[in-house]
Amino acid sequence: MPQNESAVRWGIIGLGGVVVQQIAPAIAGSAHSRMVGCTGSTPEKTRAFAQQFGIKNCYSSVEDLAAAPDVEAIFIATPNADHHRMVLAAARAGKHVLCEKPLALSVDHGREMVDACRAAGVIFRVAFQIRLEEILGRVREIIRSGALGELRAVTFERIAPLRQHGAWRDDARQGGVLFDVAVHLFDQVEWLTGLKIRELSAYSHPDRRLGKADDTVAILGMLGADCHVVVRASREIAYAGNDLRVQGTTGMLETSALRWEAEHVLTIKTGPAAVEERFAATANYEREIEAFSREVRGGPGVLASGEDGIRGIELASAVLESIQTRRSIAI
Repeated sequence: MPQNESAVRWGIIGLGGVVVQQIAPAIAGSAHSRMVGCTGSTPEKTRAFAQQFGIKNCYSSVEDLAAAPDVEAIFIATPNADHHRMVLAAARAGKHVLCEKPLALSVDHGREMVDACRAAGVIFRVAFQIRLEEILGRVREIIRSGALGELRAVTFERIAPLRQHGAWRDDARQGGVLFDVAVHLFDQVEWLTGLKIRELSAYSHPDRRLGKADDTVAILGMLGADCHVVVRASREIAYAGNDLRVQGTTGMLETSALRWEAEHVLTIKTGPAAVEERFAATANYEREIEAFSREVRGGPGVLASGEDGIRGIELASAVLESIQTRRSIAI
């Protein structure tokens, strides 16, 4: 099959599980993208990844990959604390950036990253790929239509595998499950409803006050003027629903499990009888790569922005403050 000369040429920084299992296959399967360079935590890992996916060039540093003339877009999937330095390196080199969430671990770093990419004139997006799930697009449409009336309660739960790869997840300095998973839910709640979380209180296990990485966080907040929101994220629960429920003054909706299922069910009740809609699970990573590649080639921007990423850091920082002070925190 002839190579598409207009395909976006990707460099990959960070060669862990999400890249090997999701991102690299998505790029390899796309007619509009191809991988031309990579760099990982060790030369051996970089060479093995390049061989597995047929990548021509291995690089020993982020700066070398960013400077490579044949790289035009960079996917960053390193441990969270490394994102800041790597996005700045990509911006300095004039490369478009798709960065895994969380954008950074501090608002100041997030703003510096956004400003650097804006000054360089490059596209900067955050990998909140759950936005691309078809059932959640339908949920957003229903909520925004007003069919549920004024919202009064939103509950969203997402559970990660019991033991995900990467020892960095056990390092409290990397943000714990709060920055790894809960930031997805913050983004979703505000994106789906069009409302802002304005106050929250939170608990974690292990207790963040002990200096340990959290594996479970439970957050109660006020969404907009009069809506309660409950967000729970964990990576130490064996069986859980991974689902969403939205309740308003004239109706409600709820989803079936939103992870590890081939089909998702949306139940909507705005009258005496409930209505069910069914959706095949969406190939979110493939859609994410396609969307970013289209934007690089002049198409519309549909992925989460750097400003969206900063918002996630703001909310996560408020959660940390609430855990430390045992107080409700205004955003």
